[in-house]
Amino acid sequence: MSLAIRSERPGDEDAIRETVRAAFAATEQVNGQEEADAVDALRRLPEYDRELSFVAELEGRIIGHLLFTPCRIVSEAAETPALALAPLSVLRGYERHFAGTRLMRHGLAVCRERGHRIVIVLGHAKYYRRFGFRPAQGFGIEPPWAVHPDYFQALALQPGALAGVSGMVEYLPPLDMREPQSS
Repeated sequence: MSLAIRSERPGDEDAIRETVRAAFAATEQVNGQEEADAVDALRRLPEYDRELSFVAELEGRIIGHLLFTPCRIVSEAAETPALALAPLSVLRGYERHFAGTRLMRHGLAVCRERGHRIVIVLGHAKYYRRFGFRPAQGFGIEPPWAVHPDYFQALALQPGALAGVSGMVEYLPPLDMREPQSS
């Protein structure tokens, strides 16, 4: 069995939706339907870049998904473009194929190659630190809502990308939990 990592293609939408829904429904933190709805809402925005939406495919079945969307780090002095990593989804039972790790490595490499400089994630501290993420608060980057500082993390994709960057992250509306979710 060979696991393939690739960018989303037209026609993948339903399989991605089901993968995201099922992966998050298996957790206790969030509702899988809300996560799947957020991905669909992001896909409808002009900022959505299908080439930054990645799938893990095993024998023709999508078993994992990773999405990067634009966000900004805003202070009184500057606005710095960044990417939000959300969500990362892998179906239960496929973890042994390292789909999440392979999606992350591939996705971050593509983001680097395309010249992106910073990625922000709200997620499991230990997992994302394996890829170089560190608490964003240590860089002076704040979330727009109250979260434990260990879970709100940043990664410099280019050397020095986080030097002098500070402020609050502004997400696209489907990821900004301060605004109503689109369906």
